[in-house]
Amino acid sequence: MSSEILRPPVDPTSTWRFPLPRVIDLDNGMCIWAYDLPGQYVITAEIVFDVALTDEPAGKEGVAHLAARCCDEGSVDHPGEALARRIEDIGAVFDSSAGSWDTRCGIDVAAPYALAGIDLLDEIVRTPAYADSDVARHKALRLTEIEQQRANSAAMATIGLAQKSWVTGSRQQLPAAGTSTTVPTITAEDVRAFHDRWWRADGATLILAGALPDGLVEHAAEIFGAWPATGVRSGAQPPIPAEGPCPTYVIDRPEAVAADMRVGLIVPGREWENWAPMQVATSAVGGLFGSRLNMELREKHGFTYGVQAGLAASRFNGSFSIQASFRTEVAARAFRGVFELLDLSRRPLEKSEADDAVRFMVGIAPLRYDTADAIAAQASVLASHRVDVNWVNELNERLAATNANQATAAFEATVGKATQEGMMRAVLCGDASRLVPDLRSYGFQVEVIDPVL
Repeated sequence: MSSEILRPPVDPTSTWRFPLPRVIDLDNGMCIWAYDLPGQYVITAEIVFDVALTDEPAGKEGVAHLAARCCDEGSVDHPGEALARRIEDIGAVFDSSAGSWDTRCGIDVAAPYALAGIDLLDEIVRTPAYADSDVARHKALRLTEIEQQRANSAAMATIGLAQKSWVTGSRQQLPAAGTSTTVPTITAEDVRAFHDRWWRADGATLILAGALPDGLVEHAAEIFGAWPATGVRSGAQPPIPAEGPCPTYVIDRPEAVAADMRVGLIVPGREWENWAPMQVATSAVGGLFGSRLNMELREKHGFTYGVQAGLAASRFNGSFSIQASFRTEVAARAFRGVFELLDLSRRPLEKSEADDAVRFMVGIAPLRYDTADAIAAQASVLASHRVDVNWVNELNERLAATNANQATAAFEATVGKATQEGMMRAVLCGDASRLVPDLRSYGFQVEVIDPVL
């Protein structure tokens, strides 16, 4: 008898699709997306408000963040710890955030308590108390966070890149949670006024995901349908990217032994016909462990623990980015290597590289969306960005149909062109006394900056 162990057969993968919701339009301008997911017994309910950071009053940047962070500190009917006890009594978890194009408030709760969870979500977002002491405490926390960011090279590089990627005066230049100048000016009354104006039914979407109990959707429609319409809509407009050639920016971190790098470019968004090919190219160039950037700079040269490239979609545009940390003594050399690898005219993507990227992105989708909260999180992005509920499926179909030539062409038309014309935005945070002369020796123009924070 042979002792050879036979390899077990691998079945072909089954076709997977992102679930589509039952959509209910309420009379007050709110919409409900209900995802019934059998077997998912932790229910996620998340409301997405139609409010952008550009809707914050000038000089009060950060008020949207404070409104989100303070809302579960107490409600009108259950102030302070009483609200915390209500959340704990049903084993729920509440979270909230304010992003560029929305404010989101959500609750996760076991299915038997889903009806109570809906009532609790309504209470928290509709009638938060915003006690003066709670707002003051969260302001102090934000100011402490700012000081922590100042001491973090990676955070400073990210902030610096944002401030050089958009035109002067753009809200996108400033941290979403506000700056050390604006946060101290915000009062509890400012937070209450922002909430009263912008947390409303008009344009909002309620996401329900999980093994939805009988009557839950109808109960949510009754509760949230009782909110009055206000007629107020967000004034969100497409932000304007910075244009033209620019130097390499350095943020000084004296005696730092490593330099954190951020490279970026604003590109067209989801509506771009080459969005799928651009995603494939981004993954092949720097999004996978076996990508060109990682294999060259980490595996071959040992300059870094890893390089990561990404392509993110926003409401009006997209952004290509690269992040890495290099030892100071090799940072300039590694930085030059990054830009050499971004020029695909020298070496177009090969079929195997594009195929690997496609297999990963399409193949990982069932794992990315294997829980109700993951489905709800993606749905919230679609609602915030005003994207069709079937977009994930349409994207996966386009990804599967992308070849190496299409991916190379999309990348060359944006990142490749910007690289050749000196229009990529790049920031290094490290020891300027060493970085600046090293970068200039490789032919880079350099400007030392101090980001606003």
